[in-house]
Amino acid sequence: MQFSIGCEYAVHGLLFLAMRDPEEVVLVNEIARAQNLPESYLAKVFQSLAKAGLLKSFRGARGGYMLAMPPEKITLRDVAIAVEGKTPLFTPLSEKRDCQLAPDCIIRQTFAKAEKSMFRELEKVTLQAMVDKANLSREKLKWLDSSKKYIKAELNE
Repeated sequence: MQFSIGCEYAVHGLLFLAMRDPEEVVLVNEIARAQNLPESYLAKVFQSLAKAGLLKSFRGARGGYMLAMPPEKITLRDVAIAVEGKTPLFTPLSEKRDCQLAPDCIIRQTFAKAEKSMFRELEKVTLQAMVDKANLSREKLKWLDSSKKYIKAELNE
Protein backbone atom coordinates (compact mmCIF):
# COMPACT_ATOMS: atom_id res chain seq x y z
CA MET A 1 0.00 0.00 0.00
CA GLN A 2 1.28 3.41 -0.87
CA PHE A 3 -0.09 6.83 -0.06
CA SER A 4 -0.08 9.37 -2.87
CA ILE A 5 2.46 12.18 -3.12
CA GLY A 6 -0.48 14.48 -2.36
CA CYS A 7 -0.60 13.07 1.16
CA GLU A 8 3.06 13.94 1.68
CA TYR A 9 2.51 17.44 0.27
CA ALA A 10 -0.43 17.85 2.63
CA VAL A 11 1.64 16.91 5.68
CA HIS A 12 4.48 19.25 4.66
CA GLY A 13 2.05 22.11 3.95
CA LEU A 14 0.25 21.64 7.25
CA LEU A 15 3.55 21.50 9.10
CA PHE A 16 4.57 24.76 7.42
CA LEU A 17 1.34 26.42 8.61
CA ALA A 18 1.59 24.94 12.10
CA MET A 19 5.03 26.46 12.55
CA ARG A 20 3.74 29.94 11.72
CA ASP A 21 1.58 32.38 13.66
CA PRO A 22 -1.80 30.60 14.02
CA GLU A 23 -3.67 33.73 12.92
CA GLU A 24 -1.55 34.24 9.80
CA VAL A 25 -3.15 33.59 6.42
CA VAL A 26 -0.52 32.15 4.07
CA LEU A 27 -0.62 31.94 0.28
CA VAL A 28 -0.18 28.54 -1.36
CA ASN A 29 2.55 29.93 -3.61
CA GLU A 30 4.56 30.94 -0.53
CA ILE A 31 4.38 27.43 0.88
CA ALA A 32 5.11 25.86 -2.50
CA ARG A 33 8.16 28.06 -3.12
CA ALA A 34 9.55 27.62 0.38
CA GLN A 35 9.28 23.84 0.20
CA ASN A 36 9.99 23.47 -3.52
CA LEU A 37 6.60 21.88 -4.25
CA PRO A 38 4.48 22.27 -7.40
CA GLU A 39 2.07 25.11 -6.64
CA SER A 40 -0.88 23.84 -8.70
CA TYR A 41 -0.74 20.39 -7.10
CA LEU A 42 -0.41 21.85 -3.61
CA ALA A 43 -3.40 24.13 -4.30
CA LYS A 44 -5.54 21.07 -5.15
CA VAL A 45 -4.35 19.27 -2.03
CA PHE A 46 -5.16 22.32 0.09
CA GLN A 47 -8.66 22.43 -1.38
CA SER A 48 -9.16 18.85 -0.16
CA LEU A 49 -7.85 19.79 3.28
CA ALA A 50 -10.19 22.78 3.45
CA LYS A 51 -13.15 20.65 2.35
CA ALA A 52 -12.28 18.19 5.14
CA GLY A 53 -12.25 21.03 7.69
CA LEU A 54 -8.52 20.94 8.43
CA LEU A 55 -7.85 24.31 6.79
CA LYS A 56 -9.73 27.59 6.47
CA SER A 57 -9.50 29.19 3.06
CA PHE A 58 -9.77 32.88 2.32
CA ARG A 59 -10.31 34.46 -1.09
CA GLY A 60 -9.32 37.83 -2.42
CA ALA A 61 -6.27 40.05 -2.05
CA ARG A 62 -5.63 38.79 1.48
CA GLY A 63 -6.53 35.23 0.54
CA GLY A 64 -4.73 32.07 1.47
CA TYR A 65 -4.96 29.38 4.09
CA MET A 66 -4.62 28.89 7.80
CA LEU A 67 -5.21 25.93 10.11
CA ALA A 68 -8.88 25.44 10.99
CA MET A 69 -8.04 23.98 14.39
CA PRO A 70 -5.09 23.75 16.77
CA PRO A 71 -2.26 21.47 15.56
CA GLU A 72 -2.76 19.12 18.52
CA LYS A 73 -6.21 18.24 17.13
CA ILE A 74 -5.03 17.31 13.62
CA THR A 75 -3.71 13.76 13.18
CA LEU A 76 -1.99 12.01 10.32
CA ARG A 77 -5.15 9.90 10.04
CA ASP A 78 -7.17 13.07 9.41
CA VAL A 79 -4.73 14.11 6.71
CA ALA A 80 -4.68 10.70 5.04
CA ILE A 81 -8.48 10.52 4.91
CA ALA A 82 -8.77 14.12 3.65
CA VAL A 83 -6.36 13.46 0.78
CA GLU A 84 -6.86 9.76 0.01
CA GLY A 85 -10.56 9.42 0.85
CA LYS A 86 -12.37 6.77 2.86
CA THR A 87 -12.26 4.01 0.29
CA PRO A 88 -11.14 0.77 1.96
CA LEU A 89 -7.62 -0.33 1.17
CA PHE A 90 -8.90 -3.77 0.20
CA THR A 91 -12.10 -4.69 -1.58
CA PRO A 92 -12.55 -8.45 -1.82
CA LEU A 93 -13.61 -10.20 -4.98
CA SER A 94 -16.67 -11.49 -3.14
CA GLU A 95 -18.19 -8.08 -3.84
CA LYS A 96 -17.99 -8.82 -7.58
CA ARG A 97 -18.56 -12.54 -7.76
CA ASP A 98 -20.19 -15.33 -5.83
CA CYS A 99 -17.37 -16.16 -3.42
CA GLN A 100 -18.01 -19.12 -1.12
CA LEU A 101 -15.64 -17.69 1.51
CA ALA A 102 -17.45 -14.35 1.84
CA PRO A 103 -19.31 -14.84 5.17
CA ASP A 104 -16.19 -15.83 7.14
CA CYS A 105 -13.46 -14.68 4.79
CA ILE A 106 -10.07 -14.70 6.49
CA ILE A 107 -8.68 -12.56 3.67
CA ARG A 108 -11.24 -9.80 4.27
CA GLN A 109 -10.82 -10.03 8.05
CA THR A 110 -7.03 -9.85 7.84
CA PHE A 111 -6.97 -6.83 5.55
CA ALA A 112 -9.63 -5.05 7.65
CA LYS A 113 -7.57 -5.70 10.79
CA ALA A 114 -4.40 -4.39 9.11
CA GLU A 115 -6.22 -1.25 7.93
CA LYS A 116 -7.58 -0.57 11.43
CA SER A 117 -4.11 -1.04 12.89
CA MET A 118 -2.57 1.37 10.38
CA PHE A 119 -5.20 4.04 11.06
CA ARG A 120 -4.72 3.61 14.84
CA GLU A 121 -1.01 4.34 14.36
CA LEU A 122 -1.73 7.39 12.19
CA GLU A 123 -4.21 8.61 14.83
CA LYS A 124 -1.40 8.67 17.42
CA VAL A 125 0.66 11.29 15.56
CA THR A 126 -0.60 14.87 15.74
CA LEU A 127 0.53 17.86 13.77
CA GLN A 128 1.74 19.33 17.07
CA ALA A 129 3.95 16.29 17.68
CA MET A 130 5.49 16.85 14.25
CA VAL A 131 6.04 20.55 15.07
CA ASP A 132 7.71 19.60 18.35
CA LYS A 133 9.97 17.09 16.57
CA ALA A 134 10.77 19.61 13.81
CA ASN A 135 11.70 22.24 16.39
CA LEU A 136 14.34 19.85 17.77
CA SER A 137 16.03 19.78 14.37
CA ARG A 138 15.12 23.30 13.26
CA GLU A 139 18.45 23.85 11.50
CA LYS A 140 17.51 21.07 9.05
CA LEU A 141 14.35 22.89 8.00
CA LYS A 142 15.78 25.34 5.52
CA TRP A 143 12.31 26.31 4.32
CA LEU A 144 11.69 28.11 7.61
CA ASP A 145 14.41 30.63 6.81
CA SER A 146 13.78 30.64 3.06
CA SER A 147 10.09 31.46 3.58
CA LYS A 148 11.05 34.52 5.63
CA LYS A 149 13.52 35.59 2.93
CA TYR A 150 10.82 35.08 0.30
CA ILE A 151 8.40 37.28 2.24
CA LYS A 152 11.03 40.02 2.66
CA ALA A 153 11.90 39.87 -1.06
CA GLU A 154 8.21 40.20 -1.99
CA LEU A 155 7.78 43.20 0.31
CA ASN A 156 10.84 44.95 -1.12
CA GLU A 157 9.68 44.61 -4.75
